[in-house]
Amino acid sequence: MAVAGVFVVLQAVPVFPRTNPVAPATAALRNQVEVPEEMDKILQRSCWNCHSNDTKWPWYSRVAPVSWLIAKDVEKAREVMNFSSWTEQAGKKLQLAVGMLAASCADVTVGRMPKPEYVFLHSEAMLNDADKKDFCGWTQREGKKLLVLKRKLAAAAANGQ
Repeated sequence: MAVAGVFVVLQAVPVFPRTNPVAPATAALRNQVEVPEEMDKILQRSCWNCHSNDTKWPWYSRVAPVSWLIAKDVEKAREVMNFSSWTEQAGKKLQLAVGMLAASCADVTVGRMPKPEYVFLHSEAMLNDADKKDFCGWTQREGKKLLVLKRKLAAAAANGQ
């Protein structure tokens, strides 16, 4: 009875909010880098739920103490890289965007992303070797494009344009 009482009381303890803040459409990842359809599918099933403002909050995200862990994980993921506010965050500086793309490839390659505990509950998020190869190829291609853009912008600034 005491355990049940503690469980009920825990449900009232406020923690990190489960929100999906609105970001301007112009801030989205797709406004700075090309996201082919196949890559979009990988991002949607394996990354988007934590690294965007379009999180689908499952029923268990409303049950403490699991809700605290999930909300904190999503908050941290959005702070690190948020596809919904990409141009206001990682994409604000092209060099940072390139670094974030490279880091995400490294995280996917070693299995740090998607988080194993997320994959445990969402098996569809698991990336196979082909997905990882495609993801890293995409991040490298888009990173190179951003570096070219950075050089062009720097050259234009040096020429007073």
